[in-house]
Amino acid sequence: MRPETIFQLGELFEQVQLQKIFSDNKTFVDCVPKKDLEAIRERYEAEKIDPEFNLHEFVDKYFTPPPTISSGYKSDTSQSVIEHIEQLWDILTREPSDDLGSLIGLPFPYIVPGGRFREIYYWDSFFTLLGLQVSGRVEMIANMVDNFSFLIDKIGYIPNGNRKYYIGRSQPPFFACMVKLLSEEKGRKILVDYLPQLEKEYNFWMKDKDVLTAENVAVNHSVLMPDGNILNRYWDVHDYPRPEAYQKEVRWAQPVEDEKSLFTHLRSACESGWDFSTRWFKNE
Repeated sequence: MRPETIFQLGELFEQVQLQKIFSDNKTFVDCVPKKDLEAIRERYEAEKIDPEFNLHEFVDKYFTPPPTISSGYKSDTSQSVIEHIEQLWDILTREPSDDLGSLIGLPFPYIVPGGRFREIYYWDSFFTLLGLQVSGRVEMIANMVDNFSFLIDKIGYIPNGNRKYYIGRSQPPFFACMVKLLSEEKGRKILVDYLPQLEKEYNFWMKDKDVLTAENVAVNHSVLMPDGNILNRYWDVHDYPRPEAYQKEVRWAQPVEDEKSLFTHLRSACESGWDFSTRWFKNE
């Protein structure tokens, strides 16, 4: 199959990530290829047999790193938290774009977290919208809701973020909360306007629920409980390492017998939106 994204480049992708050509695995999957990916893979297969082959130079030649967006902004510690946040809205705004590399283009301006996170993230954005509401930035709220609506229509659901490597999982379904928030600013008609997308997202989370049985209690995002009710769970359709965290997940899987199950669980945990940390663990 012809690859469409960097993380489908097979051995080339694996070697770039495992050899840590970039210190952050997310960097390579955010790169933009300078040529057709199939042509790049063919060049790799032809050149890798050369004893003088240098993978780092090869990547520099055929891929453009993600841009470092620098505004020159520096925090003013004399300002209040509110003043600080008000300034950051414009700094963190990104303009509409077409698909580029792994980026799924969006039709309206949007807010990103910043730093290495150059895209929107689903449930995080609800809390961004709460801040935008306090700041009175109603049009940006509408833009964000319209972007998520666009993703639902295009993909069938809202992925973890607007990157192709996030396709396969969503995040906590906050789209209805976003629509409700927008309706508080623009009236109840908003609830009707976005009903088609709300229904599509609901159907995504309930997909194949009708095939659940006592012998097959879980499918996709649905689980049949002992009392007959259906509970949603977090789930990812893929069972291989996340491209943006490839090196460490391959390492984690080395002592594990059922690698595919591990990868599925890791991805499903990511759909939950929870970021795990050992910062509160006791040092022994």
